[in-house]
Amino acid sequence: MEKIPSPKTSRRQGNKVMISYCPCQYDLAQKIAEGLIAKGIPTVCPPLRMHEMIKIATEEARVVIPLMSEAYEASNTSKYVLSYVDEAGIPIVPIKVQDPYSQSGWLGVICAGALWTMITNANDIEKNLNNLMWQLQPYINDALDEEQHLVVLVDGTLAQGYYIQCGNKFDMKFDMFSMINGYIAGQGDDEVGGFVINGKYTCLSDKEDFEFQFKKHYIGQHDVQYSGTITNNESQFFFDGKWLLDDLSDSFHLEVSRNQSARPKGLHVMLSYQWNSQELVKRVANILKQKNIPIWFDIAGDMKGNINTAMAYGIEGAAMVISFDTVAYSKSINCQKELTYASQLKKNIVPVLLENDKGFQNTWLGMIIASLSTINMQDDNEFNFTIDTLVQRINTVLDEKKHEESHRSQVITSLKEGRVSGQGNDEIGPFTMAGSYDNEGK
Repeated sequence: MEKIPSPKTSRRQGNKVMISYCPCQYDLAQKIAEGLIAKGIPTVCPPLRMHEMIKIATEEARVVIPLMSEAYEASNTSKYVLSYVDEAGIPIVPIKVQDPYSQSGWLGVICAGALWTMITNANDIEKNLNNLMWQLQPYINDALDEEQHLVVLVDGTLAQGYYIQCGNKFDMKFDMFSMINGYIAGQGDDEVGGFVINGKYTCLSDKEDFEFQFKKHYIGQHDVQYSGTITNNESQFFFDGKWLLDDLSDSFHLEVSRNQSARPKGLHVMLSYQWNSQELVKRVANILKQKNIPIWFDIAGDMKGNINTAMAYGIEGAAMVISFDTVAYSKSINCQKELTYASQLKKNIVPVLLENDKGFQNTWLGMIIASLSTINMQDDNEFNFTIDTLVQRINTVLDEKKHEESHRSQVITSLKEGRVSGQGNDEIGPFTMAGSYDNEGK
């Protein structure tokens, strides 16, 4: 049997340095990004969401900086993101943010032999920034003046399908699937375990169809090659072809929604719950994902270390916070922090009652939700009805946020040698702007 070669994944697509970090490193990651930007190096510190990180790596990253530490190595999100980066052939320039620390396991394999810079706290940034820039220079020299033109066919949507093996059909589910500038990226799971994919697609001559190859990399395990053709209609792309692992091969099929989302980036729905309710909340989360509703849901166990920072990011970026209310929720200190902060920020809160509210009526939780419109999810027989009600309320809020975004000022700015200039438009009309800035933010 002739083997299908692996797709050549070395790319020169993005023009930015991307910081890869885990929740407890959020503040340090931001400061490193600010230091590089101040030196004129385009840098992005993406949101703490696995799918968003992989998508940004696909679209924007010329080189990726992982913040290596025990916490980073233990982070499931970091593992998936850096595994994708490695498979995609995007250069990796590590920073060690813990001393003493020696990377091992999956991180040791990916970063084996790589030169690294030591930055363990904010005070180390300035004195070690030049060494970091020296390591980045080979990758970013020719990227600084490039203008990026993105052709986005699929922008981080859900996808599902199956593969056939020995006459049996096995489901594949993707939590993120992208087709951008000829590249395929994604993350999902199946019968074998969690995986990331990376590959390419090209347009067939004189047709609207495509041919493709991608590699499915099971984290810490083996690789499977996929190839075939992509057909499409107005709403979906259809992937059909063969998978190949050593001498094993059979067919597969994938269905991927086209890029139709017009919702603003960075606005998600946060699911706030106490651990005892996780199975039901997972059920809700899966339905919301199937409906392409962006969610913030701590299921991978990544909210460790500086949990307050991770919570703050989830709440501050939320268009809506859904609290799954029980007596146990009312007794949880972390749940109290989450919902109290959301209330202080005047976030749209939807209380979902999993138990009779008499059990927590006279608590902090009862006070916050007293004037809010609740959804009762105590009766499993009414689950489908209550889910429909919840989805309607979510879509109403997201549509309102989309409308708000469309009327916000749209500005293109330039900052150079102390001068700021730009042009844009808002509700009043088009405008230009000019002024100055200094390093004190004045």
